[in-house]
Amino acid sequence: MGIYKNDYSKNEDETLWELHEIRNKLYKELKSKPIAQINEEALEKYKTWIKEKDNLTNNPSIIQQEETNKR
Repeated sequence: MGIYKNDYSKNEDETLWELHEIRNKLYKELKSKPIAQINEEALEKYKTWIKEKDNLTNNPSIIQQEETNKR
């Protein structure tokens, strides 16, 4: 397997640069947390997303309200 080059400059590829910046930010936020805590927080976020998806699926008027509020 080859070596992965992840030291892009912003001028070379802006999308990969943004991805690199996001990864660095996440690393700094997560490096001091125990893996169990990271997993618990991820599970809570996932459960929240599922509830929101179910609410939107079962109540389409919420989608219409959100679209109206954006305007």
